[in-house]
Amino acid sequence: MKDRLAYCMEWKNSVDIYLANKEITKKADIEYYRSRPILKLILDIYFIPTNFIRLLKFLRMLHEYKKNQIEIKVLTYELFNKENRRLK
Repeated sequence: MKDRLAYCMEWKNSVDIYLANKEITKKADIEYYRSRPILKLILDIYFIPTNFIRLLKFLRMLHEYKKNQIEIKVLTYELFNKENRRLK
């Protein structure tokens, strides 16, 4: 269980880094397209299918992230109880 908890924590940290970098990229895109609204509109229309698939993948990742957080809580609770039972 300790290995599983370590893996879950590592995965969570990786996703946290990914989300932070995604936020930086989003801010950079906003700044870049601020002076190019027509280009932004054309690209948004052209890439609707691709952007929709990216959105679905992102929503799936968020779902897995939330499940992982719950799994971390459960594993931590189980390990804590296992240690307490061993001490008694």
